[in-house]
Formats: sequence, structure tokens, C-alpha cells
Amino acid sequence: MTIQNKPTLHNGFKIKKDVLVVRRIEKLYFTEIYELSDDDFLYLFTNLIHEDIVNESRKKDLLKIKYGDKSYLGLIVKEHSNEKITSVIEDLTILKGFQSVAGMRKLKELLLKDVINPLLQPERFKKFKVSIPNGVLLYGPPGCGKTFIVRKLAEELKYKYYEIKHSDLATPFIHGSVSNIGKVFEMAKMNAPAIIFLDEISGLVPKRDGLQDSSSHKEEEINEFLMQLNDASDNKILVVAATNYPDRIDMAILRSGRMDKRIYVSPPDFEARKELFKIGLSGRPTSKKINFDTLANLTENYASSDIIEGILENVSRSAANDDKPYIDQKMIEDDIKRYNPIDINEINRYESLAHLERW
Repeated sequence: MTIQNKPTLHNGFKIKKDVLVVRRIEKLYFTEIYELSDDDFLYLFTNLIHEDIVNESRKKDLLKIKYGDKSYLGLIVKEHSNEKITSVIEDLTILKGFQSVAGMRKLKELLLKDVINPLLQPERFKKFKVSIPNGVLLYGPPGCGKTFIVRKLAEELKYKYYEIKHSDLATPFIHGSVSNIGKVFEMAKMNAPAIIFLDEISGLVPKRDGLQDSSSHKEEEINEFLMQLNDASDNKILVVAATNYPDRIDMAILRSGRMDKRIYVSPPDFEARKELFKIGLSGRPTSKKINFDTLANLTENYASSDIIEGILENVSRSAANDDKPYIDQKMIEDDIKRYNPIDINEINRYESLAHLERW
């Protein structure tokens, strides 16, 4: 909705050397849009302050414009549209890609080095005859961020994203799943570059030596997936799969040239847990005396989902129901006791599968 009111900056206002305001075009989303004398446009944000800007890389592009006794943030852009201003505001104020991932430093470094760089800078890697990755397998305990990191990988790459579970491909027809696998890859090919994320992949491609004689259709599904996976990188498709049961996957999927990278996603480490609490409490009324080190120490081997979707969600709901002024340390510590860490035997089981890892 366009708001017609008195412009903040007058015509002829000097933005920088030899660049003046020609006229105000409109006001959208608390942002005034001005045409400038060099044919660029100025977005003047009337309700954003420096602390609202979460994208560190864009902070250097912002102008500080003083007018009268007030200061505003502004950004010069080459073109203007409603879609442009929406994307600019989101880019400045909403964390995307790996910036929004708490911890997981080792995993992010691996994905950057072995997946993102080869995909975004292919000529540099072709020079050394380094192949573009076909697929990545993430494995580890439930709730530790496998799905989340793949969504953020798609944002980092700016790839179209398709999230599929084995149950999404099932049909009552004996050969229907084979056809559906092909349709998913065809759709991704038409909208490439794209990521196909297959959750619960052990259900789609189980070990064939464990199948019953009546499961010939399952072999067809596995063969169809292998065929599509072989051609994925040539079609600008990155296949990422996740599982809690890596030892149940057919070994043909894990050979070189298919799932080229296999990475263990562990429970969040100390720094990641601190960041999870900080991110989870951001924007909620919170005591200034929160000790994030203590909270991280109390949640060793807790799943990421337990912290964000369990503990902090419950504490926030309780604070609202009890009409508390804010969330305090004791409330969080009390709620932590309601959850149990991931069993150490389960963690040891995953760590014993380290021979599956490859990067």
C-alpha cells in the first residue's frame, strides 16, 4: 500500500558528491523511494536502525543520512520495484544461508570447500579436473539439524529446493514409485540449478540383499534412483540425502561418483548450543542476566530440536500463560530438566560408523 505524506528529504537534497534527490516516487513498507540525479534510486528506511541489520556483508553498503535532528539508513539501488524493495529488506533483516546456522563450523567448512565452491566456481575446479559433486549423504541422530542445514545450503547456493520423503513417492500402483522418482528429477532438471533433498533415504534405497522375493518393485526403485543420481551433476542437480540409519542403505548408493560426500551430523557442540539459545531467545522478552555458558553446559548431547522447538518453546508458552514480564534463567534451567540428552550409546553407535565418512 502506498502512503502519501510529506517526503522526508526535499528535492535537491545532496546524497553524496554530485548526486542529488530529484523527486520522491512513493513510500512502501516504511521506506521512502527517491529518484536520484544519476538515474539510481535511494531507499530511505524510516523505521530501521543499525541494530536491525543482521546481514553483516550489506552493512558497508548502507548510507547514514542525517536530516534535521534525525538520522536514517539508506541504500542506493540501480532499479526499483515492489519485489526489489521486499527482497532488499529481507536481505538486510533476515539471516539466510549459513549465517543463520548456529555452530556446525566443521560441517559448514566441509560443505563450503567440497560442495559450494565447486558448484559456484566450476571453472576453477575443472582446471584441476576436480569433479562436481553428485550427491551428499548426511547421517546422525534425529533432531540434530540435518534437514535445517540442507535448507540453508540451498539458500547459500541460491538453488531451487525440493524436499522429498520416501512416503511422498509411494503410490498404490506397483510401478508408480519408479515413475515418481523420475518425475522429481525431471522437475528439478527443468528448474536447475536445484537441490533435491531426500529425507529418510534408507526407506527409498534399503540394502537389496535384505529384500524379500516379493519386493522386486523395490529393486526397480533403487535402480531408477541410481540411474537418475548418475546424471545429476550433468543436469545441474545436487542430490542431498539424510538418514538416521546409514548402515541400512544399499552400498551401491555410497560408491564414488554417487553419494560422493558422507558426513556425520553430531549433536550440537558447546558453541552451537550457546548460539541456539541466543537465536531462540532473540525477539522474545528476556532477562539481561541470562548465562548462555551455563545453559550450554546443561544441555550437552541435547538435540538442536530439543533446545529450539522444545525447551525454548515451552518456556515462552509458560511465560505467556503466567503473564511473566520476561523469560529468566531459572525458567529455562527448570525446563531443561524435563528433557533427556541423546543416549551416549546411540552417539557411540554413530561414531563407530566413521568409516562411512568421506570428504
